[in-house]
Amino acid sequence: MFAVDVQRDVVYGTATTVEGGTVELRLDLYLPRGDTATSRPVFVYAHGGFFWIGGKEGATAWATRMAQRGYVAASIDYRLGPSPVTFPVDSPFEVRVVQDATGDMQTAVRWFRSQASELRIDPDRIGVAGSSAGAVMALGVAVGADAVQPGSHVEFSSAVCTAVSFAGANDPAAIGADDAGAIFFHGSDDDIVPTSQARATRDAMVAAGLPVSWNEFPGEGHDLSDASALSRIAPTVRWFADRVANAPTPCSPAVAQLPRVPAGRQTTIVGEGGRSGVVSLVSVDNTAPGYAQVLPCGSPSGGSSNLNTDAAGQIRSALAVVRFGADGSGCVFNQMSTHLVVDLQGWFAAGAFDDVDDVRLLDTRDGMRPPDGSTIEIRGRPDTTGLVSIVATEAARPGFVQVLPCGAVSGGSSNVNVDAAGQTRSNLALVRFGADGRACLFVQRSTHLVADLQGYLSDVAVDDVDDARLIDTRGGVAPRDGSVTEVRGRPGSTAVVSLVATESAGPGYVQVLDCGAAPGGSSNLNVDRAGQTIAGMAFVRFGADGRLCVYTQRSTHLLVDVQAYLTADAFVDVPDRRLIDTRTR
Repeated sequence: MFAVDVQRDVVYGTATTVEGGTVELRLDLYLPRGDTATSRPVFVYAHGGFFWIGGKEGATAWATRMAQRGYVAASIDYRLGPSPVTFPVDSPFEVRVVQDATGDMQTAVRWFRSQASELRIDPDRIGVAGSSAGAVMALGVAVGADAVQPGSHVEFSSAVCTAVSFAGANDPAAIGADDAGAIFFHGSDDDIVPTSQARATRDAMVAAGLPVSWNEFPGEGHDLSDASALSRIAPTVRWFADRVANAPTPCSPAVAQLPRVPAGRQTTIVGEGGRSGVVSLVSVDNTAPGYAQVLPCGSPSGGSSNLNTDAAGQIRSALAVVRFGADGSGCVFNQMSTHLVVDLQGWFAAGAFDDVDDVRLLDTRDGMRPPDGSTIEIRGRPDTTGLVSIVATEAARPGFVQVLPCGAVSGGSSNVNVDAAGQTRSNLALVRFGADGRACLFVQRSTHLVADLQGYLSDVAVDDVDDARLIDTRGGVAPRDGSVTEVRGRPGSTAVVSLVATESAGPGYVQVLDCGAAPGGSSNLNVDRAGQTIAGMAFVRFGADGRLCVYTQRSTHLLVDVQAYLTADAFVDVPDRRLIDTRTR
């Protein structure tokens, strides 16, 4: 632990005020006394105060603590507005005030890089932090290296390794895969910077594959400065900061991120004992092709799959049914090393679903690949509706796979989509087996097929309607970043829908939610590159007016096909709940 020297009122740049004048920007510099290290990490802090009041003295405690641990730290003054700014920011003038302040923090980051030799700091290990308004700025710097505001030292980069946010949030639509992650500290009852906004920022970072640590304080409001909160926050900040300082690859998406789940591991998730739940299963940043499988804990893996990846570094999602044991436990096996995210969508009521042991119905890989336009038969219980995982693999070229009654005309909907040769794509589908036990899979373009049965819905639980398209935006302009698209179905009912994103503008997620609800907290479909076409399945609840909404984090065309409606009381459609996210603590 070092003693600390402080250099006050160091000029780190100049800026133009809203009135058009020029102002010097100053910081207080905190240095570990007697430290001889030559590549010291840096943390830059910004105070709170509604972008209206306060000064660099407001971050003295945190800057001192970090310098004691061997960091070079700074508390900055920045341009303030003439009146308080409320969050979320809406007026053009308030946006300007926030942009100016965030630009000043970017200038401070660039100043440190310009002084790297003199201060003996590592220019590739710079983090930012702040409280309230300062946290909004820090998150803006973390995601704003590609949106630099005017300022000094523009010959240097504004990119940082991470942001630490005490009661802050930012624009989820501004977040991308090349940004920095964050550690969040937020009170559950914050009404100054609403907790829902912070969660939306967190979820957008998670969806983009960024390293995130979320720390929520039940019953706390906006002020996290009381002794009990500080005692809980300080160790986590030290842990996170030390990981930044000691990370093998500076300022990369791997900085401060927890290790992936090793290959061949079973990860426990906890639900309600003895019930079958529907979950969204996501693999993030996998190291190799492979599969993930939901199974009873301790059971041997293999024999079926729920999610498939065909290259390293992907984000893939799929729906699965989990039969939780009497103790409430279930497990997810991952063949490849990856991060796992599991969100609960709801529960089947007693007697509504026969959750049989998963069984393979079809695997064409032992023979010839089904040709273009072919139809492949699968068999199950006669006159029943089954939930089946469908996998297309070794695809010859882009195309789709559709589940349909044998002899029916193909087209009009799809269940699995492939957008390049050689891909492996999977999705869950409702399959209606005929009186003879048959159902068919139509293959638009030659691909191998694997089909795994997960269980059967009882006849009293499901109205297995003919698949019908509810929306297809390809006839017009693609929904933009952060937009909400309305879909209509049976009022007050739970439906099973196939959801497709196509011609995507870039990485992001799609979420089905109640119209008017705040997005974030879970996802139904994940896109990890521009131009992608990818399908998923979701259990969705139409409101009393027959509406539901689809949120698109990144601009993409949308297709929604209804596969069936569940009858009243067959499915308990709970608000989506995260059961596990291995990327966070």
